[in-house]
Amino acid sequence: MTVTTLFKSATATAAITLSVAAAPALAEYPERPVTMIVAWGAGGSTDTMARIFSDYIGEDLGQRFVVENREGAGGEVGWTALANAEADGYTIGLINSPSFESKGIVRDDVGYSMEDIRPLVNVVTDPGVIAVSADSPYETLDDFVEAAKENPGELSVSHEGVGGDDHLAALDFTDKAGIDVNFVTFDGNAEATAALQGGHIDAFEGNMSEVANQIENGSVRALAVWSSERMDAIPDVPTGQEQGYDVISAASRGLAVPAELSDEQYNTLLEAARGVIENEEFRAELAELNMPVVPIYGEDFVQFLENNRDTLQNLWEKDPWIEQ
Repeated sequence: MTVTTLFKSATATAAITLSVAAAPALAEYPERPVTMIVAWGAGGSTDTMARIFSDYIGEDLGQRFVVENREGAGGEVGWTALANAEADGYTIGLINSPSFESKGIVRDDVGYSMEDIRPLVNVVTDPGVIAVSADSPYETLDDFVEAAKENPGELSVSHEGVGGDDHLAALDFTDKAGIDVNFVTFDGNAEATAALQGGHIDAFEGNMSEVANQIENGSVRALAVWSSERMDAIPDVPTGQEQGYDVISAASRGLAVPAELSDEQYNTLLEAARGVIENEEFRAELAELNMPVVPIYGEDFVQFLENNRDTLQNLWEKDPWIEQ
């Protein structure tokens, strides 16, 4: 081998070495703040859970997770924004079951589909309640039913949107009670509870966590919790079943990402979310807010939502919950 050949070989090797050394190391995800879309207004239970969760996951991953409220159309505005977001790992969102699954059953022009997102983890499952203000004349569920029968279509009941757990629970209850009421839609239960306490509606249909504190301090009176057993957070509130109304309802709140997100980023978020949910301080914060933590991870969460969609589809085909 000539000196010239050796020089060329050494030069090439050096160039490769310098090239490798000069190449930037792969940055760890996330490199910048992550947007967390909430499809409801500020101050409601989904927003509150999201803000607590964002603090913990942000600390774990070393970047801020910034809650962005995109309310409207019973969740559709926010979920459409999530479905259409760039799948680069910097937009995630909260989804609410069964509202999320039901919209595509009721209408074929919804701005998103379940296939547009990839479920990450369910965090909370929150039982439904029906409640009235403390100065309401209705002391029991039977009192409310009797008044509704005497005044068909006059008593007003809140919900967060057609096809959501609040709406479906209220429909189930009024059907089984044989009453006709006036349903009033709100973009978030924070608005609905304010309307209840302001005397603008007769009854609130929502979730336990949203009124448990008001029930405890006496500003709101719960007539029933839609669970199979009484809840520890509101032990004096009877179930609907105890009072002769076989209604079971709850809202599940979880995290999802755009469908095309890379497996690497998805798994990073999944493991970080698991760490948050297993954190005792996080669980204690949610317990203070009466939010029952019921984790369902990854593919199990996917299956959970698909099963819910199938159940809702069957219900819709047998008895549509709105006029077509």
